Amino acid sequence: PGYPADRPGAPQPMTGVRLEPAGFATEERLWPKAYNAFGGYQLLLEYFTFPEKFMFVDLVGLDLDAIPEGIEHFDVEVILNRPFPDDMRFSADNVRLFCTPIINLFELEADPITITHFETEYRVRAMEQHGQHVEPYSVETVRGFEAGSGKRFEYAPFAAFRHRGGMLRHEMPERYFHTRVRRGPSGRFDTWVVLGGHAWDHQQSLPEETLSLSVIGTNGMLPRKGLREAGITRTSGGFTHIGTVRNLTAPTLPVYPPTADRFHWRVLSHLAPNYLSLLDAEVLRGSLALYDWTDGELNRRRIEAITDVRHRPLQKLVKGGLLRGVEIEVV
Repeated sequence: PGYPADRPGAPQPMTGVRLEPAGFATEERLWPKAYNAFGGYQLLLEYFTFPEKFMFVDLVGLDLDAIPEGIEHFDVEVILNRPFPDDMRFSADNVRLFCTPIINLFELEADPITITHFETEYRVRAMEQHGQHVEPYSVETVRGFEAGSGKRFEYAPFAAFRHRGGMLRHEMPERYFHTRVRRGPSGRFDTWVVLGGHAWDHQQSLPEETLSLSVIGTNGMLPRKGLREAGITRTSGGFTHIGTVRNLTAPTLPVYPPTADRFHWRVLSHLAPNYLSLLDAEVLRGSLALYDWTDGELNRRRIEAITDVRHRPLQKLVKGGLLRGVEIEVV
């Protein structure tokens, strides 16, 4: 009201103002990206795990300096490029500002591990001071301390370096680690760290060594059992521009890697795809099922709803060059 002065309330065009889908950028991932992993695979896993993450849009290009001081509110009129479905209801109740997905992950230290050299893997446990409901999610750093000499060593993550020439020994770091996740007798998933390298190849005796581990932890089932809607009202610190917080929905169930037979072989087969392998509806459904760890009925229906995959050659001029590709339509 009152702006512009000659026509109060008249629509004012702003060039460059647009809505963009949120949740696809690198800095908008739900959980940390693994070393040398393709980000597109994580987007699929996030979609089946927490599809609400992709219900956000960003209003970009809005120049607030162009709005005169004293204006208490303004309207944004959005023009869609295609008709809105008649069977979908949309109102002001479907719009919330200042919302974001959150995930139950935090940094902590694990219990020190004494290396006996009689075992190939060692279980990772969070320190007791963090409580019994804390589970390791991932191991970030591993440092070793040799009791006899007082030397300290860094273990490199297995996925952080290249094994050139078929894993030639001189291309490997002296010490590296990787982790495994297995279901324990209690039904919970346990994390185990596996050590490797050639640091001990020429030693006559194996020294006594203690490992200190920095891990990312999670509370597992605890948030789902103990928190409800509007149950999160405090922050852990580090937020300088946030006054209050409140969760709009209850925490979801934790999702763990599948333990089905031959699951890992199916993943390995999927890691070398080409577009021809995705032009078959059955193959596409099988590939998408690898990312549905929830075992939920709704996700299963989404995948089974794919009935056909159509494609046609496509060419386009881009910056003076001719690009050829394939347009794929999923029905």
